[in-house]
Amino acid sequence: MAAGMLLAGCRGRGLLSSDVVAQVGKTVLTEEDVTAAVPAGMSGEDSLAMVENYVETWVRRQVKLQEAERVLAETGVNIDAMVEDYRNSLLTYRLDRYYMDRVDTVVSDSLVADYYAMHQPEFRLDRDIVKGRIVRLPASFRLRTKLKELMGSPNAERQQDFLDLAVKNGLTLTVFDEWVGFDEFLNRLPTVRGKSYDYLLMGSRIEELTDGDYKYYVQITDHAAKGQQAPLEWVENVVRNIIYNKRGSDAVRRMEDSLYHAALENHTLKIYLKTNRE
Repeated sequence: MAAGMLLAGCRGRGLLSSDVVAQVGKTVLTEEDVTAAVPAGMSGEDSLAMVENYVETWVRRQVKLQEAERVLAETGVNIDAMVEDYRNSLLTYRLDRYYMDRVDTVVSDSLVADYYAMHQPEFRLDRDIVKGRIVRLPASFRLRTKLKELMGSPNAERQQDFLDLAVKNGLTLTVFDEWVGFDEFLNRLPTVRGKSYDYLLMGSRIEELTDGDYKYYVQITDHAAKGQQAPLEWVENVVRNIIYNKRGSDAVRRMEDSLYHAALENHTLKIYLKTNRE
C-alpha cells in the first residue's frame, strides 16, 4: 500500500522514531492505523497529502475529546454512564429493528379500508385539497370561446371534442384526477402574491386567469375543505404506514414477552423486590 511505503520511507529518513505516528496524552496513533485508513493505489504525492490530513484530523479530534472529558468531569457528568446508556439503547434499537424488518410489508386494500372506516374521526384535512384541470392557451387563440364552452360541458362527447381541440392545437392541459393540495394546484397558475383565490373553489364553473401572453382556463371538479373528513385516497399511504408500524410494534412486544417468560422459566431472571401490599 502506498501509505505503508510512504511511512516506511519516512522512518528510513529518520522522520519517524517508532511505529507511533502521533500522540495526544496517553492516546497514540500508530503507523498501522494510518496505513489502514489510506486507500491503495494512490500516487506518492496524493498519499502524502492524505496521510498528513488524516493525522491532522486525528490529532485535533483527540485534543477536543480529551478537553471534553476534562470539562464534563468537572461538571459532574458521568461519561461512562452516558456511554453505557447509549450502548444499551443502540443494542435494543437494533434488536427491535431486526424483528420489525421481518414483518410482512404487504397491507391489502381491504385492511386499509377497514382501518379507515373504524378511525375516520382521526383523519382530518390540514389544508384544502382539490381535483381539477387547467388548460393554458395563447391569448390570441381564435377558438378560445369554443374551447371554454366545450370544457364546461357535462356531455361526454363534447368533453372528447374539448380534448381533441386542445391536443390538435398543442395547448397545455394539466389534469389533476387525484387529490392535490390547493396550494400546489395554484402553483400552476399565474397567481399574485397576497391575493386570495378561494373563489376558484366555489363550484365547477370555468374560471379564467391571464398573464398577458397566455390565458388559463381553470376548473375545480372536486373540493374537500380544511378541517373536513379526509378522503381515503388522500390518507391511504398514511393508513398503510400505521398498520405496518403497528405490526412492527406488536412483533417487538411479542419478542419482549417471549424473552421475559423464557428467562423466568430458565431461572436466569430473579426479582428481589419486596412489597408491603396486603
